Amino acid sequence: MRFSVPLPQEVGEDVAGFARRAEELGFDGFWTLDSALAGRTAHNPTLDGLHLLSYVAAITKTPTLGIAVIVLPRRNAALLAKELATVDQLSGGRVVAGVGLGVSDGSEGALGFPTDRHVRRLTENVEAMREFWSEDEAMFEGEVLSFSGVQVQPKPAHDVPIWFGGAHPNAIRRAARLGDGWIGAGSQSTSAVLEQLERLREQLEKRGRDPETFPTAKRVYIAVESDEQTARDKLTPILDGMYGAPGLTDRVATCGTAEQVAEGLRPLIDAGVGELLLHFLYDPFGQLEAAAEVRRLLGG
Repeated sequence: MRFSVPLPQEVGEDVAGFARRAEELGFDGFWTLDSALAGRTAHNPTLDGLHLLSYVAAITKTPTLGIAVIVLPRRNAALLAKELATVDQLSGGRVVAGVGLGVSDGSEGALGFPTDRHVRRLTENVEAMREFWSEDEAMFEGEVLSFSGVQVQPKPAHDVPIWFGGAHPNAIRRAARLGDGWIGAGSQSTSAVLEQLERLREQLEKRGRDPETFPTAKRVYIAVESDEQTARDKLTPILDGMYGAPGLTDRVATCGTAEQVAEGLRPLIDAGVGELLLHFLYDPFGQLEAAAEVRRLLGG
């Protein structure tokens, strides 16, 4: 069982101090949000997730460095492959790349992003990045992308795992077909993710892939305080505001004392989720220490 935490992405936070302390506490990984332009969280003043991983790669040694999910239809596959490979080299092979379709706020076209064939762009970009990473002269023939003799350097330090996000049955089928792992969204409730996990395992078995060895994770928004109401009152305006979704905290977050939060996470552990991202959104240093206590209670 792995336990990870989010890197602070707000301007002015002591990211270096946070990362060092989280590594001292023994957390297994750091994750950032893509918060893509033209997406539903783009209004938040969030530091770029990939650049943040690059910064933290220089000051930590062991935690994995994940970003989830990169809204791949709004990315250039060659440029992203080079960026991910660069961070992977700087970190000594610690990068995990989560990808997905994202949700548009309607401004894609005005910003110059493609507005058509999102699924095809997602799948071909994944295949193209793997080609760039594995071949000195990459070639690919698809419906959206077509190239040959393309050189993208450097190569990553290790085979960068590409995890898929997404709750829709079609997204889960894509994860089982193309993914190196799957991460459940923080904006999905525990009960919904448990159902998605069952569908994922069914799809993996259909494709002859072992569900027991396929990595899975769940981002869980948490708040740890002296009582549940205080925790929920602190988290609600931040989380609901971030997604522009009133009532989201009540639907998806796990709030309360360390003991209550640990108990709320146990169904995910019992269901075999391999990694829990304990995602807090305020007081990063205080909540980090509280998350360490939650981890201890869960045997991590």
